[in-house]
Amino acid sequence: VNQLPLIGQKVAVIPIKGTITLEGCSGGIFGTAQCASVSTIKEMLKNADEDNSVRAIVLDINSGGGYVVASRELERAVKDTKKPVVACIREVGTSGAYYVASAADSIVADRDSITGSIGVVMTIQHYYGLLEKLGINVTVIKAGKSKDLGSPYREMTEEEKRELKEVIDKIYYDFVSDVAKNRNLSFSYVKKISDGSIYLGSDAKDLGLVDYLGNLDDAIDIASELGRISGEPAIEEAKPRKISLWDLFRISAEDVGSEILSVIHIISQNSND
Repeated sequence: VNQLPLIGQKVAVIPIKGTITLEGCSGGIFGTAQCASVSTIKEMLKNADEDNSVRAIVLDINSGGGYVVASRELERAVKDTKKPVVACIREVGTSGAYYVASAADSIVADRDSITGSIGVVMTIQHYYGLLEKLGINVTVIKAGKSKDLGSPYREMTEEEKRELKEVIDKIYYDFVSDVAKNRNLSFSYVKKISDGSIYLGSDAKDLGLVDYLGNLDDAIDIASELGRISGEPAIEEAKPRKISLWDLFRISAEDVGSEILSVIHIISQNSND
């Protein structure tokens, strides 16, 4: 006979799956891309943190990273959570997703999972070669030397590349610094292993990037221990609020805008200088 869980005997499981974004998924109304909306996850974290029946939280992670600001905002939200938080890296927990995981009290990863990829990359697409072949000319009128920095309609100057590299380097410094603090490791050590390389979960444990090798059940057990739950915990799977038709149109409009501008990602890939 199933019984209702006792007060304070729950572990909340919060999914972080797909690209980490501030709002909504990419791919438009009919797209199939999966994303981890920071606003939604923060709401689930807040609800679990304020729920007296929840004693600990598990982050169910399967993500290759995401946008810089979104990843940092979610990392801070995890860090600010009062209850114990355990991050569980299932298949992938790289770059921005690892950034978020590093803020947890403990990290569990499958031994064959992919993690690490601590680094920053900026990707800018250029169309000027194609436009020239098509006989299409683009006129840009600007006020301010760097106003069209990263424009797809012309080749970048070496000075502009250096300017953007400085921005990337500053973001990278913050990324490495935060991971070092979160994992109680030295900055120099984390920087040494933060060249964008990916690591198997087993190697990540040896490097000090994760604490335990295991699966979601193991993460729940560790969360139960940190939350001082006696006996078998009740599992509460946090679910995002239902998306309205208006949300779909808003998300689609945001995606169109994001395609127009070049953006900086913290993503799971290696970059070449």
